[in-house]
Amino acid sequence: MNSDVGTDARKDDTGAGPDTSRYVDYLVANRDFAAPAVSAAVAAIPLPEPDRALRILDAGTGGGGALPELLAVARRSGGTVLAVDADARAIEAARDRVDGAPAPDLDLRVADLRDVAGEAATAERGFDLIWSSDVVWPATFEDPAAIVRALAGALAPGGVLALFTTNYYQSMFLPGHSRLERLVRTASELTWGLPVDGPTHYERLGAWMRGAGLADVALRVLPLAAPSSEPAARTFLEQIAWPEMRHAAASHGRAAGMDDADLARAEALLDPDSAQWVGSDPDAYVVQPTILWTGRAVTA
Repeated sequence: MNSDVGTDARKDDTGAGPDTSRYVDYLVANRDFAAPAVSAAVAAIPLPEPDRALRILDAGTGGGGALPELLAVARRSGGTVLAVDADARAIEAARDRVDGAPAPDLDLRVADLRDVAGEAATAERGFDLIWSSDVVWPATFEDPAAIVRALAGALAPGGVLALFTTNYYQSMFLPGHSRLERLVRTASELTWGLPVDGPTHYERLGAWMRGAGLADVALRVLPLAAPSSEPAARTFLEQIAWPEMRHAAASHGRAAGMDDADLARAEALLDPDSAQWVGSDPDAYVVQPTILWTGRAVTA
């Protein structure tokens, strides 16, 4: 989930959308928690044969979660990484991720990935690998399938598109309260204005890749699981997941089918000042079934 951030959980049912004021906090907390899955995902990508220096694009780098791994891949072949994001705050967070040291094989740039893809599509050579994490979904782009087509068109022959998602809406943040969590998830989807199904639904990554003409489209699940006491998980839950759920319940809970008892229960579980706060449960945990989709550009 690319832009979930800490929210004002005391908003009432006004139909307010998501609060993105703590965007950088989100980037860093999500990056640190997802790091093991991101590292495993990059290692699982079926890369082109390294018979040349690889050109890699990090399309929507966010906090630079995959940058160390992508740089390692590029450097093994003497290649380069271009990391772009439309938000300058994200580029600065990504720069911090790689210690801010200038490197001749890394270009960090504020840019729209669509512009970069368009330029690559008309260049003599496209990218050998394009990585994009929690970027291509309907809360960011009105037509995410068109974005996948643009990225596919920016690949060199035989190049690989890798779309990674932390799969936020299939995660477990309130284990032991599954019915309530399903209702809050629906409230969150309403908060973000996400489609309930259809061709632009956020789980259609594989279909968009096939529609873009990519071959060898494949799926891999890379689960993250941790007790809520684990530091990275704790930061992610306290700064991102639980506040976002609390805000979603307050702003769109009734529209999602929550009654007074459901709303009160959600507030009690998600309020840090409550005696029933989920963060006080020594057996609380989080599970995220992260997903990697890969597809290859057809060789002419």
